[in-house]
Amino acid sequence: MCRYRLLLLVVALLLPIQLIAAEEATVAGAMIVKGKTIKLTHVYAIAIRTDSPNEKAYRVIFSDAAISDKDLALFPDVLIKAINDGTLHAMRAGLDDHGAVDSVEIYMPSETTWIKEGNKTELKTFNEKTIAGRVHLDKYNDGSGTYAYDLKFSAPIKQEADLTAEP
Repeated sequence: MCRYRLLLLVVALLLPIQLIAAEEATVAGAMIVKGKTIKLTHVYAIAIRTDSPNEKAYRVIFSDAAISDKDLALFPDVLIKAINDGTLHAMRAGLDDHGAVDSVEIYMPSETTWIKEGNKTELKTFNEKTIAGRVHLDKYNDGSGTYAYDLKFSAPIKQEADLTAEP
């Protein structure tokens, strides 16, 4: 009986450490698409393969609904129906191995907008485990409307190979 209580005590003491150690993704902010403000509530960071063994690239995906690892691996193709139905709004930022934004794609019902210029990053953490900081765009007009976003986030980095691996 004493061993059982001791074991329970050890488990109870270690549990908070495990909960603290597991990093959770957080995001605060919104994007404005043609006058409509969309709060983004989920963020995912993925390290992707490149043609060069010395270069790394990253995708940071922001959305207003949760996306499974399986769907992240094939984003946005497997989610086109949800995007077109308006049940998922998303933004994908491509970062180079220095943390600079290369381009941003915004996914809305019946349209995808690609923004190459004006995107800014201010990263506080950029290492093999986490990308954290701020991405923002003051204003972009593609002729059909104006776009802007301002997102503060922190996301553990998932490896592309882990998302596509068979269980």
